[in-house]
Parts: sequence; structure tokens; C-alpha cells
Amino acid sequence: MTYKTIALFFICTLSTSFYAKPSTAESAFVKEWTEDINYLHRQLELRHIDLYHQISKPEFESALNAIKLQLPELNQSQVALELMRLFRKIGDGHTQFAYWGSRHHRFPLELTVFDEKLQVTAIPPKHKQLLGAELVFINGIAIGDIVQRLRPLLQGVENSYSEMQRLAETITVAEMLIGIGIATQDKAVEFGFKDIHGNRFNITLASNKPGPVELARPGSQAPASFIKHNASIKGVELLLDTKMHTALIRFDSYPESGMSEFAEQLSGIFSQHNIRNLIIDLRENGGGDFFVGLTLAWGLVLCDQLDWRNGIYTLTGRRTFSAAMSNAVQFRQILNAKLIGEPTGANPVGYQDAGTFELPHSGWRVMYSKRFYRFQETASLGVQPDVYIKPNLGLLMQGKDAQLEWILADIRKRN
Repeated sequence: MTYKTIALFFICTLSTSFYAKPSTAESAFVKEWTEDINYLHRQLELRHIDLYHQISKPEFESALNAIKLQLPELNQSQVALELMRLFRKIGDGHTQFAYWGSRHHRFPLELTVFDEKLQVTAIPPKHKQLLGAELVFINGIAIGDIVQRLRPLLQGVENSYSEMQRLAETITVAEMLIGIGIATQDKAVEFGFKDIHGNRFNITLASNKPGPVELARPGSQAPASFIKHNASIKGVELLLDTKMHTALIRFDSYPESGMSEFAEQLSGIFSQHNIRNLIIDLRENGGGDFFVGLTLAWGLVLCDQLDWRNGIYTLTGRRTFSAAMSNAVQFRQILNAKLIGEPTGANPVGYQDAGTFELPHSGWRVMYSKRFYRFQETASLGVQPDVYIKPNLGLLMQGKDAQLEWILADIRKRN
């Protein structure tokens, strides 16, 4: 199940602010959360395919009881954080008690982990000089300290690659920073950065409700020689470089409809433009219905003009999660695709297919795993690429994509 879909589904489901003090009397707050926690326990045992695959039943029940005993001293945010901490111990990325289960706000900042440092990859245009800078503190607290506080709370983690991604996403959520004592409710936050020359810069940012925000980014992610084709659909963009006889499919999300029609057109389009090489980019795809991805594979198998021996590539990375991870394995098998980039954020042998249920009083929606899949013979931390190419900040700041550039160089070498 896609994180984008789940996140949109979860937004605004609570009647109280995520990190507000309970508005009801303390006794009602304790009673309602006690009932919610008991309901959560029953539903997880009933619905999860194997709830105790990593944490033991006595350990899980003891932790829930400890939270219930602490309720008179906790507020809404503290209950949420304690449940996040416990859910992380369940040990599968599709079982979550996540911040997107409530109204939340983000600071207008996007970060990416490069060599264990959080670097700026998007920021408001007036601060664009900070693109590429390292985040070193928030409200005077060193990033190392903040990471240590956040790491046990991160949801949707299956390996070190998805942990990097969830950390970069979570550290810009205002309510999470408030919950761990870094920020104050309804207050702007001071962010401290260090550029590549060691110069220090401090800026103050206010958080925003979820939604589009104008941000400056490094240059184009694809060379200008790739032109978008009008067959593109929402979440699946087709670009062609006719001089290199190469097609690039940016498969960023799973469309609710239209994939069959899109896939049926590919053979004709590729024949018309003499396309022999194909790149499928799954690096931004957080999941959905892998059968939709198989529909794409079905359409591609009909494209006889492609170089089926050497010319098919799939880009993977830390954001490649859930169904996108599954499709990456399947494209390797069905399309003879070489996987290029980082290991996937999801593991190929493990628990997937998220279901949800709602807690009766808080309205919180909880995710749980319904299925166990084996997409390869042996377990590994992420689907391992055939060619491992790390993201490169220096190239990114030049508007270049290190992983895509490797593929294009490989195509030129063969042609």
C-alpha cells in the first residue's frame, strides 16, 4: 500500500490536535485512551498476520500496560510517541502508528542523507543559497542529539535505507519536533546550517499545513534531451531521447486507472521512435498495487524492438518501498532489467500489504501487515542492485543525477 495514499487517508482524522493537551477532563482522557489501547491490542492480534514475529507477546503486553499506567501523567503527544516507540519494535515497515494519523505541519525544507549528513535538497527560494548545506542544529540542539531522539520513533522502517529516508522526512514535521522537546507549539524554529566551505547560517522557518509549497531545488533530474511524451499519465511519466534511442519511464506512484491504456501504447510509440533502450525509475515510488506494475510489464513484454539482452534498466533507491520494491524484483525477472542505484527501502522477504483500522475514541488510524511475501529466495536488507551507485550531492548541485548518468554512459558505451 502506498505511503502517499495512506498519508492522505490519515490526514485530519483526529478531532484534537496531535500534540495538544487533552481538552477533556483527565479521567475521561485516561478512560478513553485505555479503551483505545485495549482495542488496538485486540485488533492487532486479530488482523496482523504474525504480530509477534519479532517482539514477544509478554514484552508487547507489558509495554502496553506500562503506557496505560502512565496515562495520568501523559498528554496526547506523549501517548502517541510511546505508541510509535512500541510499534517500531514490532519489526515490519507496514505496521505503523505514524504521525500522519493526525493533523500535522511541516517546515518548508527537504533534506536528504548523504554520507550520514542531512543536506538541504529543497528550501524556500529566498534561502536558495543554502541548497546543499548541512543541517547542524535545530533551536540550538545538535542534529546528532535530535537523531538519537527520533530514531526509535520512526515509522515505515525495514532497513538502514528506509531509516535514512524516514529520518529525513520526519525531522521536518513540527509536531514530532514538539513531541521530543526540540520545538514549541505554534512557534517558528531556528535552523542552523553549514555550507561546503564551513560557513554558518541560521534561518527561522514557520511550519505549514500539508500541501504544495514553493521550494527551490537543484537543476533538472533528467538531461534536456529527454522530452515528455503525451502518453504520460498521473504518476507515470514517459520521456524519450530519440537520438539515444532510449525511453525513460518515471514510475513515481501507482495510478488508480489508465495503466492498461498506457502500457498498450508503448509498443507503437517505441516502434515509431526506434526506441531500443528502456529505463524504469522507481526511486520515488513508495508503493501501491504491484499488479498495476505488472500491467506495465505486460505491455513492455510486447515491445520486440527493445534490446532485451542488455538494454533494460530499473533505478531503485531508499524510497523504493512496498509494491515498488516488489515490482523492482519482478522487472528483474520478467524484463531482464539490471537494477541500478541503492538497495530498496523495503525488504524482499517480509511482511507487506497494509490494512488499517480506526481507534474508537482518538480516531487514530493504525496500519498493520496482512501478508508475508518472498520475492527472492534469500532474505536481504533491501533488494540489492546489480550496480550500486550512491546518490552524489556534488553532481546533484550541478543538476545531474549520478545514477541516471551511469546508465546513460553504459548505453553510449554499447552503441
